[in-house]
Amino acid sequence: MSITKEAILAKISSYDILNHYLQPYHNTGRLISGKNISNPFIAEKQQSPSFNIFCALPQHEWRYKDFATGDEGSCFDCVMKLLNVSFPEALEIINRDHCLNLENDHKKVVQPQRTAPEQTKANFSVKKRPFSDAELTFWNKYNISIETLQRFNVAALEEFSNISKEGKPYTVKSSSEKFIFAYDNTTWLKLYKPLDEKQYKFQYLGNKEQGYIFGWKQLPDKGEKLFITGGEKDVLSLAAQGFNAISLNSETATLEKAIADELKLRFNHIIVLYDNDATGLKQSELLAVAHGFNKITLPAIPNNGKDISDYFASRGSLSAFDELLSASLQATPPEALNPDKVVFNAVELMAMGNLEPQYLMSPILPQKGTAVLAGKPDTGKSQFARQLCIQVALGLKSFIDFDINPIHSRSIYVATEDNLENTRYLMSRQMNGLNQGPKDNLRFIFADTMEQEEILKELDNQLTIAAADLVVVDSFGDIFKGGDSNNNMAMRNTVKTFDKIAKKHNCLILFVHHINKGAYRQAPGQEHIQGGAGLMQKVRLGIQLSEGDNNTRYFTVVKGNYCPKEYKQNSLVLDFSEETFLFSNTGKLIPTSELGTQPNEDKKEEKYSELESIAEEIFGDQLVSYSNFVKRFCEITGKSIPTAKRAHTNLKKLEIIVEANGSYRLANPSKDEFSEDETDENLF
Repeated sequence: MSITKEAILAKISSYDILNHYLQPYHNTGRLISGKNISNPFIAEKQQSPSFNIFCALPQHEWRYKDFATGDEGSCFDCVMKLLNVSFPEALEIINRDHCLNLENDHKKVVQPQRTAPEQTKANFSVKKRPFSDAELTFWNKYNISIETLQRFNVAALEEFSNISKEGKPYTVKSSSEKFIFAYDNTTWLKLYKPLDEKQYKFQYLGNKEQGYIFGWKQLPDKGEKLFITGGEKDVLSLAAQGFNAISLNSETATLEKAIADELKLRFNHIIVLYDNDATGLKQSELLAVAHGFNKITLPAIPNNGKDISDYFASRGSLSAFDELLSASLQATPPEALNPDKVVFNAVELMAMGNLEPQYLMSPILPQKGTAVLAGKPDTGKSQFARQLCIQVALGLKSFIDFDINPIHSRSIYVATEDNLENTRYLMSRQMNGLNQGPKDNLRFIFADTMEQEEILKELDNQLTIAAADLVVVDSFGDIFKGGDSNNNMAMRNTVKTFDKIAKKHNCLILFVHHINKGAYRQAPGQEHIQGGAGLMQKVRLGIQLSEGDNNTRYFTVVKGNYCPKEYKQNSLVLDFSEETFLFSNTGKLIPTSELGTQPNEDKKEEKYSELESIAEEIFGDQLVSYSNFVKRFCEITGKSIPTAKRAHTNLKKLEIIVEANGSYRLANPSKDEFSEDETDENLF
């Protein structure tokens, strides 16, 4: 496939492109919509940051905008401006940096040869040289030798050239007053200018590798101790003393659980050693609690020193440090956060990372928990849920034009209604419509004869064998365990059993369900979903799929804990293909209040008149027992006994009839009043 804008966006979202290339300017792991950062295209840092990203409707394209300057553009504009390249060059850079493996039909960007000055990327160049005596003296005060510098690919630069945020080339030369060092990562560099002003001490050349950990490549396969420390110089200081050490992107960065688990297998003791300032103390506590690591708090260091390199530079002894280390290892480390744990203190909560809501389908479907998709028959609920399962399992990047962010690209469909033959037919139509072939990442559990306990056991087993992002249960009514769907406690208990599975395996379980018959013609609302408050209070998300004219469907969020208000107040207009059984987004939003037709007062009046007429025919001026009314109602209307009983109840509620001596009569009979004689005659 050729390198085009469309081909790139089919493989990676506009959000991920912006997040990657703006990473050096926000350093939060995930760039957050609504949280301003300083404009990366302006040389001077903004005193009041006004640069932001937002999702533009109806295409759901993520774009940047500076609300102070009015500058706005796409993710491709962002790459072009940041790197000072043309549009074709921007496409190639994104293709290369994200390993999209798209073919190039036009002339490639010629990468400069590595001659002096050494070129490490098309938009910048560096010229390396041997360390001067003054530079080696600088490093030696931290006990860092030339051998350690070489081991960790630290270079001395004579100069570097780059492109400013305004697109102008510039060159900076080193001097005896301003050293320039580079932590060289081959395709990108982090510059360290220790004698420069604070805001210029660190600078990136090229595109920093996401999730990069300094010192990782130098770690042995196995070891006794490992330090996680605050910066590159601290890693070098510890390495110079014979310790293994790494540093994250910053002290506020979170460490992925999978990486922490790998390190625990490779090292017997892991110790957090951050700065002894307020930020370092706080973040070391959070990191230690999150993963069950030991930690060391450094003592006060002369001359406002705060980190381990300052400790050794101020002639802190190795023996004293060993005593601190020994005391740390003798202390019992905090217990790593347990997913089954139910009681947490505030430190543990903050240590869990991912403070922003995480979505499977951003910004609507949560990454884990339980949700419900409801609608009346023949709206395509099952097709919708199956299509979502298929697209998650295929690793596609979007569903009805919303970004999907699967971790495993696997899904499970629990079918309690459709059998194997029906499912094969329906899935093949949808696969053909998507122009895709089947993958074993999508599993089906045919549970039409299984009890709830059996389904739960099989789900737990399947998710243990291979984790999934999404489980669809179609339908909820078949797995509900309780005699009365209006029983809130029974409803909550049913959801709770599946919610436990969702949280254990970090996935989303989506129930396909029905709405009440009385709501078929009304605007969507969570009160219309069968199961009442017990169901809707327990699930995290409620979606109603409604039918419009022809093949139009309306997608409405009726409950969403962290869903933007625009999707709660408005409904997405979808198109449903009867040929492929696939849904597509038309890009239109309409106010939810405009959907459906509210109860007609004229019909209410018509119903009242009809009941009143039947009552007059049955009762006239007589008393009629309950059983005789039911019999006469069925004879006159030809309707069933339950309908007759409901009619009797409604006549009483509407005060058309009243009780009299164990039987019933019209409340306003055509004659004036019954005499006692007449009443007695009718009674006997």
